[in-house]
Amino acid sequence: MVELSPVDLQAASDTASTSRAVPSTDEEEWRQPDTFLRMIPLAQAPPKPVPAAVTVPIPANNGGDGPVVYESASEVGQLPRFKTQVQALYPETAKRANIEGVVILQVDIDAAGEVKKVVVVQSLGYGCDEAAVAAVQQSSFFPAVTNGQPVPVHLEIPYRFKFDN
Repeated sequence: MVELSPVDLQAASDTASTSRAVPSTDEEEWRQPDTFLRMIPLAQAPPKPVPAAVTVPIPANNGGDGPVVYESASEVGQLPRFKTQVQALYPETAKRANIEGVVILQVDIDAAGEVKKVVVVQSLGYGCDEAAVAAVQQSSFFPAVTNGQPVPVHLEIPYRFKFDN
């Protein structure tokens, strides 16, 4: 049961003006998102920045013909497929902080189907980026194919971190 009772608006106004939950600021400054975030104490420290790129230290073997040119995923006849797909482990830090989301990796896969370079394009933090990079580096692929020939390819691979319901 809910009870409604009249409130003295003048008394409520006087009390509110002496005990504000939010520091008094200029109205326009209050509307700016970064000002608002500075006023709210964080429950925990923000995650440490993650290196933007992780490179697999395996030199490309192109038969001495120069650097390997990676095709865009939209330019190949058949995209690479997983031979074995390693699932990213959900970091405990992310679990405790109730973090869900997607890490997007930009991955270079050579004509033999080996991962040569991994770059984090969309970060999630809390250890999820590192878990996704480790998983794609441990996975194996059938190479991309164009005109019946395996070709190196440059593509994005998303790793979704979501709690099971």
